[in-house]
Parts: sequence; C-alpha cells; structure tokens
Amino acid sequence: MKVNVLAAGSRGDVQPMVALGVGLARAGHAVTICAGDDFEDLVTRHGLGFVPAGLRIEELIGSELGVAWLGHSSSNPFLELRALKRFVRLSVEEYAGAFLPLAGSADLWLSGLLTLHAADALASVGGGRHVVAEFAPMRPTRLGASGLQPVLPGRSSWLNHVAGRSLLEVVGSVFSPPGDEVRAELGLAPTGRRGVLDAIRRTPGLLAASPLVVPPAPDWRDNPEVTGYWFLDDEVTAVADPELTAYVEGGSRPAYVGFGSMSTRDADRMSRLVADAARAARVRVVLHRGSAGLGSLDDEWVRDVGDVPHGWLLPRMAGVVHHGGAGTTGAALRAGVPQAVVAHIGDQPYWGRRVWEIGVAARPIRRHELTPGWLTEVLRGFARGECAARAAAVGVQVRGEDGVGRAVSLLTAEVR
Repeated sequence: MKVNVLAAGSRGDVQPMVALGVGLARAGHAVTICAGDDFEDLVTRHGLGFVPAGLRIEELIGSELGVAWLGHSSSNPFLELRALKRFVRLSVEEYAGAFLPLAGSADLWLSGLLTLHAADALASVGGGRHVVAEFAPMRPTRLGASGLQPVLPGRSSWLNHVAGRSLLEVVGSVFSPPGDEVRAELGLAPTGRRGVLDAIRRTPGLLAASPLVVPPAPDWRDNPEVTGYWFLDDEVTAVADPELTAYVEGGSRPAYVGFGSMSTRDADRMSRLVADAARAARVRVVLHRGSAGLGSLDDEWVRDVGDVPHGWLLPRMAGVVHHGGAGTTGAALRAGVPQAVVAHIGDQPYWGRRVWEIGVAARPIRRHELTPGWLTEVLRGFARGECAARAAAVGVQVRGEDGVGRAVSLLTAEVR
C-alpha cells in the first residue's frame, strides 16, 4: 500500500506522523511524508520518503506573525483566532504547491486537521482512502472530559455538544484556505467552511492519545478511534550529551521547563523568571531553549539545552513544566512524572485541564498568568513529590498502550 502523509505544522504535529509512518513501513507499506523543509532529517532518518513543503516552520514561528500568535496567550480568544487565521493564510500557497504533485499517487492519504480539506480534495480527484490523524479531540461530544472547550467540563451535557459544534464551525472557517487553494488548482469549486465540516463528518479519524486522558465519548460512535499515543521508540534509547547526563545525575533530580515551539515576545524576561523561580525554590532546572530562545541566567540552578529526546530526558526529571502541546503532554505521561502546564494557544488549555483532572499535574494556567511565584511553588511541589505516585501509576498504563500498533491495525484492516 502506498501511503501519503500530509503533515503540516510544528514538530509536535510531524513527529507522531513519523512514528505512525515507521509502524506502517514495518508492516510493509511505502510511506511518504510531506512536511516543512526543516523536518527532512527527522523523516528520512527513519527510512521514510520525504517531500518538502517549500517553507521552514522555524522561520514561520520566529516571524513577526508567528510571535504574535504563539508568543503569549490572551484572555480574548478572538484576538488569538485572528492571529491564527493570518498565520494559516501565510502558508497556504507553499503547502498547496507541495501537495498538488502527489495527486493520484496514494492508496491511503493521512492528514492532520490543517491538511484535512486538502487531502479530501486530492482523494476525491486521484483516488485513495483518506483518514485524519487527530492530536486533540476536535469532534463535538456531550462528554466534558472529551470536549475541547466544554461548558461543563465535569459532566455530560447537551451544552457541551453545542459548544463543540460552535468551536468546529470556527475551525472550519480558519482551516479552509489551504484546501480551497488545492481545490482551485485541481479545477474544483471552493467549499469554504462547509466543505471542511463535511470532510470532518465523512472522514474516519484516529485520535493519537491515551483513552485514560481522552475517554472515547459514546456519542462519537467510534469515530474517532482513540488509539493511544504515537511515540518514536528510538527516543527512549537515545544517548544524551555526556555533559548533560553528568548535570542531570550530579545532584537532586532537576525539573524540566520548556515551551517547545512556542515563541516569545521577551526571551530575556522569561529566562529571568525561570532563574528567579529555580533559585527561590532551590530546585535545579533543565531549561529548553526552544523556539523562544530561552537561556540560563543562573549557572548554579539552571542549565539550558537544545533539543533533547523527551524519551530519554523526562523520566529523569522531578517534574515537567511545559506549554501543554499534545506531544509533550504525552511524553510526560509516559515518563511517569508530575506536570504543570502553562498553556499558550489552541488545544493546550485542554491538555492542561485533563492532566490536572486525572491527578498528575498542578492546576494549569495560561501564559499571560505566569509569575515567578507560581513557578516557584510548582518547583517546590515537584521537590516534595506532589502527584508523583499518581503520575508513576499513569505512566505504567500509558507505557503499556501500543498506539502505533493499534493505528496500523486499523489502517491496514481493509488491505490484508
């Protein structure tokens, strides 16, 4: 089977697609991933075909528009939505240009939410099944635990379903431009928001998360299938920099602080906040520089690092402070360590809420609410072992799930 994967977005959107691609390749299928140019090494290193999208995601994230969207959070969701819409439109032509030559070349199309509309058009013209990979619960449901922005998080209610439908309408309007660009190039009429919503309704989905965190909602009727997380196995066996290993093992367990692909408007101020909190809590910190360009401003208490495989690093931490991206949340769950989420945008408040609700994390906050005092107390809580027993138990369960295997089984059931 020939599989084309349209993986638009940051590393958190691409890496699980690579993990699934590796699983499909091991099952004997030919996998090609179209993603941002900066992910070529990640894709090809795992033996998968690669098609460059014609843009570098890190450059987009670091642009003025990227910082406006990702660099903070807002109490006004309409401002965040406006920035997201501009960000999506900025990448429309590049992604569409990369997708078009793939028409007619796949037996199976795998898309994410951003590329769902485009993949739907490509499959309708050139053939092939289409399945959407979901990294957050985007479909409406009455179940508060499985709703992205429910009115009543702790209950099952029709109000949650209404809120989910309203959110999906917004999603449809934001993510329609890439698909409409592809449709225009294929000689098809644009469909806008309604076309995205129709594609979501018709397309089977696989939700790459643990059912412990995202309970399969009864009113989803098994669409999407909640498979478990899609992890890259080689992250666990990676060998870290000897100097970092010596730092991690050279005293009491440090905590991890990092915000992944989230940029920032003031890296120095954020770096100082982390340094002040680490010193006040007397907890050593491994600080991920990330897209924000953070750095150590206290050599005694903070060690800054570039990209380090989460599968190696996080199990060695006392706790993890992060932005609430789906990938980092899943990695911290698998590591079996406590968490604290500083949500910036999108689905991040959902993941922060859920890890808190299942008892493995501190109460989440938004990025604009972050203070040295809050971070100091979180680090002290890690040192005291708060949530540690529950996090360890959840880690055992998450490590026992085979999300990639389950997804591969579902995707290949019809071709055996």
